[in-house]
Amino acid sequence: IFRLAVRGKVPNHLNQTGKSKKIPHVFNTFMENGVEVVGGLNCFGCHSGKIDGEFIAGIGSTTSDYTLDNGKFFRRLETFVKFRYGKKSGQYKAFLPLARGSRFVEPYIGTPFKGINPAFKLEEAAVAHRNPADLTWANDEQTFPITSNFYASDVPPLWNVKKKNALYYNGMGRGDFTKLLMQVMVVAIEDSTEAREINNQFNDVLAWLNALEAPKFPKPIDTKTANFGKRIFEDACSKCHGTYGKEEEEYYPNVLVGLDVVQTDSFYALYSYKNTNFTNWLNSSWIMTSEPKAWVQPELGYIAPPLDGIWATAPYLHNGSIPNLEALLNSKKRPTYWHRTFNDKDYDFEKIGWKYKALPKSISKNTYDTTIEGYGNYGHNFGDDFTDDQRMAVIEYLKTL
Repeated sequence: IFRLAVRGKVPNHLNQTGKSKKIPHVFNTFMENGVEVVGGLNCFGCHSGKIDGEFIAGIGSTTSDYTLDNGKFFRRLETFVKFRYGKKSGQYKAFLPLARGSRFVEPYIGTPFKGINPAFKLEEAAVAHRNPADLTWANDEQTFPITSNFYASDVPPLWNVKKKNALYYNGMGRGDFTKLLMQVMVVAIEDSTEAREINNQFNDVLAWLNALEAPKFPKPIDTKTANFGKRIFEDACSKCHGTYGKEEEEYYPNVLVGLDVVQTDSFYALYSYKNTNFTNWLNSSWIMTSEPKAWVQPELGYIAPPLDGIWATAPYLHNGSIPNLEALLNSKKRPTYWHRTFNDKDYDFEKIGWKYKALPKSISKNTYDTTIEGYGNYGHNFGDDFTDDQRMAVIEYLKTL
């Protein structure tokens, strides 16, 4: 089945060996119910991508398309597997958990345009159909009502994890990171026994994240201008975003900035803060209560992120509403509707971000619409007081991080 979907030579971005080297890097091969299967999406499904033709592991993907009705695909695929192998086959039994989870999650994760990721909404819909104590499927019944709100966000880069003392844009992920990083498994696992097997492997995942470095800017940098920009940055920005340079001199403060200060779109933070059904489920579940323990504690603010490799992390803000650094540091240049090709070659190495066309209205799913609740491009106006020369210098310095 998988060979029917993947045709031609597949690039081996991760230098995998064995059968895995012949399939896309976002999948793995493994044994399940006595049969060899290709598994669902691994972490690279959301945390990898290309800029100007170069593959970057750990970058937040900005090409996801959740505007599609993938439910139809999974329903047809389930029918095909059942017909091809039989309902009692190992192949069907291996596929069933993913098909079941996808069937119930799909109605809740549609996005208004491409490029954003509904990870938390996906998790909310999945856990609402599981028993918190042992993560077993709740016989197709909901354990709490799922909110009707749709929301998604930009995908953060993984190389910043090692600097953080809390995960997620609002800093609500506390405690052991291996538990927080593996939560997407709730879509397709059987129970907490399988979850424990997964968690036992996530120490290796976390070790890899702690060793992961941000990619270097691939173009020439004006050193004199960058040094000028560094002085401006350390005076105006480092209190929240930290300092950079030699390892012994670097400092990241993990500052949670209140909504009244940063003034960016508050929907993401407010949603998590008010949605106590979801957070209470998580905090009472096996995921958080078993060793090593973790918990979620939503806050009315956003964490000012580390800026390592910021040149490669466009678009900007937690909702990905600003296409480049120039517009991030000058709110007057932020487009209300901006349209891009989603071609990785269309990267602007001067303004640092995605090339786009400003439009008077949305024309397709390739158009980011900042008028929709949760996707506003306002706030973080801290660069508005810079002169044009200062702003250019700060951007030149950010290329060095």
